[in-house]
Amino acid sequence: LGQFVASSPTLFPAEYVTEFQKCLDDADPVPFSAIKRVIEEDLGKGSLSSVYSFVDETPLATASIAQVHAAKLISGEDVVIKVQKPGVEELLKADLA
Repeated sequence: LGQFVASSPTLFPAEYVTEFQKCLDDADPVPFSAIKRVIEEDLGKGSLSSVYSFVDETPLATASIAQVHAAKLISGEDVVIKVQKPGVEELLKADLA
């Protein structure tokens, strides 16, 4: 919910948006071992190496619900992977219930 408020400045009072944007900027990254598990579960192919020749373990950005990693496909194309942090889905369901 906070990310929605932070990214919707025309819908909410400016002081709310400003405060929630601070939360987004201060999010701690999830360890790459947990992120790797999420990616591999989503791929359904077993390992990162089946799709990517490289994935940077240090995130380019991290927010409250996801983080982004630079990667290179086996084909050689540079991409970024946006990964939902583990446990976020359950938190969102609880917050919105």
